[in-house]
Amino acid sequence: MNRTIVVFLLFSSLLSGGGYFSTQDDICKEATDHYCANDSEAIKNLQLSLASDRNLKRVISMDGILGDNTHEAVIVFQKHYGIEPADGWVGKKTRQKLDEVYDLKPFSFSRAGDICEEAEGQECPNEFEEVRNFQIVMNFDKNMSVDLDMDGNWGKNTMAAAVKMQKIYGMIQVDGWIGKGSKRLLDKLSAGLLFPKVPKMFRQVRTGKIATLSGNIGASKRVRAGSYAAFKRSKGYPKSFAVYRNDKLLKKASTIKTKIVINKKTQRIKLFVGSEVAIDSPCTTGAIRKLEPNTRKVYNKSTPSGNFKITEKIVDKRSTIFGKLYRNGKMVWRGDRRKYKGPSAKYIGASLKNWMRLTSSGIGIHGSKYVKRYPATNGCIRVPYNVVTKIFKYAKKGTPVKIVN
Repeated sequence: MNRTIVVFLLFSSLLSGGGYFSTQDDICKEATDHYCANDSEAIKNLQLSLASDRNLKRVISMDGILGDNTHEAVIVFQKHYGIEPADGWVGKKTRQKLDEVYDLKPFSFSRAGDICEEAEGQECPNEFEEVRNFQIVMNFDKNMSVDLDMDGNWGKNTMAAAVKMQKIYGMIQVDGWIGKGSKRLLDKLSAGLLFPKVPKMFRQVRTGKIATLSGNIGASKRVRAGSYAAFKRSKGYPKSFAVYRNDKLLKKASTIKTKIVINKKTQRIKLFVGSEVAIDSPCTTGAIRKLEPNTRKVYNKSTPSGNFKITEKIVDKRSTIFGKLYRNGKMVWRGDRRKYKGPSAKYIGASLKNWMRLTSSGIGIHGSKYVKRYPATNGCIRVPYNVVTKIFKYAKKGTPVKIVN
């Protein structure tokens, strides 16, 4: 069948609300009493969906062939989502569940944000969905010959794939930055491709909604709904974007000492009131390997570990180092101003809302909309805006801050 017709029929079925898998024939191994089309495109989309599901933890080649690994992954899917019998047969019930869990849809890179190894002050959201969908396209593109983890993390392998793509397709800018031109190319490469929906734990930051839970002071040893113990047992913790906040405990922060603990391994920040956790939030610390976009050099920007104190609090601070330089109204540089060697230009520092300084060298805690679940900054600790305002309010000058590995 002509590819254009296939894409048209596919989009028609999606618009009519049928769902991709529900409109496909059964997929199965060694069927003798039932028709299984085992269509190559349907199997590829099945493999893509299963491989992208972190709950299943399966490594599957997207070759469009129903091999043992794919068959076993279907069984794992059926067991995980309570489908009986868990026999690896992708029949009606399984196809309906696949649509419910993955809800395959087209995706426009041109309408998405840039993806890059950003420095402070650069506008690269690097959202989970956009990075993961880029990884999907790279894995599907036969010219690329790469096998990326579809984990939504902008790591060195994913960036290397971006550079390789730009070289293979003859782009003028070969720097690993997925900007306007690269996004147009990705839309061409992904024509007809469908992408799984974003898991809930990664959807919260994309939509600007960060979950907040309230706890109770003096909770008993048993786990109660709404308690911090229950929060820590919640699905995806600590790598989710979920936030715990105990408002009753925070009210005592004016009379009880506070302290902050930042864990670089889990990428979470905790505000303690006395010995109890009042806030537990995702944060982003310094990257061990940080690309400076203008010089194209990699630096170690890891956040230092140790014991510190808050020495300065500024509600609306501007960075004196990282930002953008403009000449005649046009931006000529972004990143570390110390590395700029051109003619004089107007400097505008990156916004560091609710700044709390920890070191004389410029390491501090501040608000940001670019909070990742992996180290990505130039050394500072980024915290979601609606969380950092609370920490800023209840932490004081002299509040101890412990940063652990």
